Formats: sequence, C-alpha cells, structure tokens
Amino acid sequence: MQEISSKVSTSPFSTGLPALYIIGFISGISMGLFTPFISTLMAQHQVDDVWIGANSTVYFMSITLGAPLVAYILRQLGLRKTMMLGLALMGLSAPLFPMTTQLPLWFLIRTIMGIASCLYLVCGQTGLHCFCHDSNRAIASGFHALAYSFGFGIGPVIGSALYSVSPKITFFLGSILVLSGIVVVWIGLPERAIVFQPSSRIGFKKLTLPLQGAFAYGFTVATLVSLYPVYLLRQNYSVAQIGFTFTVFVIGGLLATIPVTHLADKFSRLKILLICVCVSLISILSLSLANNFITIQIFAFTSGASVSPIFPLSLALIGAKLSRNELSSGSAIFTAIYGSGCASGPILSSLLMKILNPQYIFSLIVIMFALFLAQLMRKI
Repeated sequence: MQEISSKVSTSPFSTGLPALYIIGFISGISMGLFTPFISTLMAQHQVDDVWIGANSTVYFMSITLGAPLVAYILRQLGLRKTMMLGLALMGLSAPLFPMTTQLPLWFLIRTIMGIASCLYLVCGQTGLHCFCHDSNRAIASGFHALAYSFGFGIGPVIGSALYSVSPKITFFLGSILVLSGIVVVWIGLPERAIVFQPSSRIGFKKLTLPLQGAFAYGFTVATLVSLYPVYLLRQNYSVAQIGFTFTVFVIGGLLATIPVTHLADKFSRLKILLICVCVSLISILSLSLANNFITIQIFAFTSGASVSPIFPLSLALIGAKLSRNELSSGSAIFTAIYGSGCASGPILSSLLMKILNPQYIFSLIVIMFALFLAQLMRKI
C-alpha cells in the first residue's frame, strides 16, 4: 500500500471531510437516539440501575476491545468498506433491542452495537486526520464534533416524540438514518490506502494529555446519556423533559465547539483545553446540586458548552503529535481509551449511586476533571 500523500488542502471542507462530517452527524444520532432510550426502556421494565449501567458498559467495552480488530480490518478493507460495514452492522442490530425483554439478549445486542460503533468511529477519526491539514486540525475536528453534537441533540428530540407511540418506531427510524450513511460514504468519501505504524512503536508518554482528555470525555458523556435519564425519570421528570434537557446540553456544545476550536488553532490548544476543563468541572458539580428544572437547564447548557470541545481538542493533539504513518494506529488507541472511559463511566457511577445516593451520580466525573486540570496545569 502506498502512503497517503501529505499534500492536502488547508480548507476544513476539502475532499472527503464533508462526508466525514455527515457520518459524524449520523454517529451522533445513533448515540442520542439509542443510548438514552435503551436506558429508559430498561428502567420501565423494572431493571435494576446496576444492570442498566452494566449494559452501557458492555456497549462501550466493545468499542474499547474492538479497536485493535478494527485496525486490522481497516488495513484489509480500506477506509470506505470498513466504515460501511460498521454502519450496516449498527443499522441492522439496533432495531432488535425493543423486540425482546430478555436481559441476556439485550447484552448481546449491545455488544454488536458497540463493535459497529467502533468500526465507524476509528474510520472517522483516521479519515479526519488523513484529509485535514495540521494548520486546521482543531477546526476540522471541531466541525466533526459539531456535526456529532447536532445529531446527538436531534436524536433525543426525535426519540421522545416517537417513544410514547412505540419504542420500536423510535429504534426503526434510527436504523434507517444510520443505514443512509452507507450511501454518503459510497458517494462522498474517496478511498485511501491506510499505512499503519505498529502501536508498540508509538510513544504513549507524548499522548498522555490527549488520551486523558478522551477518557474524561467518554466517561462524562456515557454517564450523562446512560444514567442521567434514569436519574431524572426517578425525580418524576417526564420523557419529554428528559429529551429537552439533553437538547439543551447539545445546544451548548453546538454553539461553543467551532469558536473554541478556532481559538485553539489560533492561539494555544493546551490553554483553551485548560479553560474548557475548568468550566466543565464547575458546571458538572453545579448540575449535580441542581434541584429544579430551570437550574438543570442552565447547567446542562454550560456543561455542554465546556465538555463538548474537549473531544475535538484532544483529537487535534493526537494528530499534532504523531507522524502520518502513526495516525491510524493513534486513532485506534484514541478510540480504545475513549471507549474505556465510556465503559467505566456508567458502571462505576451506577455503583456509587446504589451504595451512597443517586445525587452522587457525577461525583467521579468531578474528581476526574480535577485530576485532569492538575495535569494540564503542569504542562502549561
């Protein structure tokens, strides 16, 4: 295989990138439509909080453990075919979830969904690094994250509107949207030969900060989408109010991501990341203490505005620290660490809620952001 050419456009809308943004949007829909309503469905069937958290953990653990496999598949099939495989697998497996009430089958379906997500997540991040330029790496990552956040915001709105009619309709519609991504990849994403540098040759020390950012982001978002709906449901909020809260969270991310990543490219990615982590720490802590609907919306907005840019900024740091031959393996490592954060967030937070009190849902997130903040301050 030939190495990808380093001569790429400096435009954040150069060839291949718009298709990746659309797939990011579809990925967001799959997360926003499926994950919170899977938790809601299980809660309505009287499933214990720990099992709900464990089900989310299985999904995200599949993303983590699947990353090395995806790296191999990418090398064999190429970018387009691997991404289409992931979209097809997600689109065909997700509608099966509301068709059963058997806990073992729910875990099996979530495992398949996790592997599917891993396929198109690693492909999306690899493609992003390959088609963008170092001078616009943060803003390109920002547009990708913006598209993801937009999809993530629309997902709960669509889901809450249809869920009361039938959960099966909600999941079926999500499946159709995911499968439509195959057409986008086929038409808009050029094929590229992917060159892999063995991950054992990549110095993990230079990736400490971006990987810590990936873990923190995954831990936070997975806890929010998996357990916060259950928490609000048991605080007597309606499904519509829960969907509205997640929409407010996403709107914060939509409004902040592009300006923040633009400032990061213009000034300092590390300093902008430090500010985001500071605001995230304060916002998440305040959200855990909020006790009325209006206050929840305020801190949901500031949490979204500060947490959402952490992912693209961390992804941009990965691209800046690795050579082009290392990018695909680096993307697989980044996805694996992100997945491990997603996997540990719901199960650890649900255990803490069960042992102590549901109000401690975000305590581990607050501790983690405090540690991340200390690490960033040492590096700046």
